[in-house]
Amino acid sequence: MGGCPAHHELPNPPSTSMARITVPFNTLLKSALVVSSPALLILGLYVGLGKLTSTEMIYAYVVALVATALVIYPFLSNLAALTHYVKEIALDKRVQAPELSFIGSAMELSEALKRLQASWDVKKKQMETIITEREILVDTLPDILIMVNDEKRVVRTNRAARAIFGQNLAGQELKEVIPNLYLMDAISSVIQDLKGREIEFRIEDPVVRDFLAIIERFPVPTAGGISTVITMNDITELKSVEQMRADFVANASHELRTPLASIKGFVETLLGPAKDDVAAREEFLKIMLDQADRMQQLIGDLLSLSKIEMNAHSVPTEPTDLAKIVRKEVEHHKRSATDKNMRLLLQVQENLPLVKGESNELAQVVHNLVSNAIKYGYADSDVSITLRLTTELPQDLNMRNLSRVVALSVKDQGDGIPKQHLPRLMERFYRVDSARTRQVGGTGLGLAIVKGIITRHRGAITVDSVVGEGTQFSVFLPMYEN
Repeated sequence: MGGCPAHHELPNPPSTSMARITVPFNTLLKSALVVSSPALLILGLYVGLGKLTSTEMIYAYVVALVATALVIYPFLSNLAALTHYVKEIALDKRVQAPELSFIGSAMELSEALKRLQASWDVKKKQMETIITEREILVDTLPDILIMVNDEKRVVRTNRAARAIFGQNLAGQELKEVIPNLYLMDAISSVIQDLKGREIEFRIEDPVVRDFLAIIERFPVPTAGGISTVITMNDITELKSVEQMRADFVANASHELRTPLASIKGFVETLLGPAKDDVAAREEFLKIMLDQADRMQQLIGDLLSLSKIEMNAHSVPTEPTDLAKIVRKEVEHHKRSATDKNMRLLLQVQENLPLVKGESNELAQVVHNLVSNAIKYGYADSDVSITLRLTTELPQDLNMRNLSRVVALSVKDQGDGIPKQHLPRLMERFYRVDSARTRQVGGTGLGLAIVKGIITRHRGAITVDSVVGEGTQFSVFLPMYEN
């Protein structure tokens, strides 16, 4: 079947009437000779007794032969019709049962044949329905299904398999469809020892995908040549989530361990060599306070991220004045901008519509973006914050049914971000420059929090950056509609 839908070759439609079956003359003559042979013996006996002449015997036998032929002809005709009927249904041709011309038990046989044909037709339709239903069921299974023969050539597939590996797979060697030696070896093993196996494997081209495959073999290949069935689940996302979880635990542990180790070291120093050193105590306590603040910020960010992920499926629907939030956050950041001799340039479109959102979370988005722009922008530069209504929507699933959205853009003038880092920029603890991030007081979670909030609000976020010129983050949020 491969990439094409299954087609069932239907049997020929039943004929409206059984074609008349003629008895060959040779068959009729031979049958009449056999049946009339007793009459020939009796006539021969009469000739021997002198009661008939040879000529009279010949005339009498011809009459008996003709009479016998006339009598047995209907029986021979019905027998020929029955023979033809059995041959036709044996070839899976749908024909009507023959009309038998003699009465008695033969008439009952004729009716029985008609009932047999009707029952056969019903059962055949039922089987065709079952086969069609099973074809549809197999084709609509969410799991990938590939069936191969003993030569490991594809015999048939379902829709999920064709969606990933392409159409018209039937007849191709499986190693051409899925180029993975581990999978091929596992299939060979199952074909040889008839024991099913479950394996995980990865393909690299055209994109990296991880699969869980269950391989089972039929005891006897089917009429279509199918001997082995491979059922596969795409576990790429599951693997990615597992890796992210492992990375998260490792990174969070590292981020907490570093300031704790620093604090512990200073405490031990103050209890030991620097116990009576007032200057050292003041310096160390200040450093310890900074490290404690760093841990507090990290724990706060972790709690924020956990709360956002926990509420990911609860979409905010309340009307929110994003312009008011942006103005408040810009005012809040003026002091830190002034410390670097930076200017915050705010442009808000007049009569901007409200957005659907949760005000505290959106305030956190604006806070993180503006704070990052100030941290990573050059001293004596500008940070541009723009809030407007736009019809220029990013390529994002959340934007597909929208025509206009409210867009917030925050642009700095700084080092910029190399292109290879942009796809992973909003992962938890991902840093372009770890040393600089720690130097400016970042936890590596700010953008992950922004991404989580925007995703929960069913919005979108984009990043545009030019190395040596700066970076612009743009957030797109659905408007509130009564």
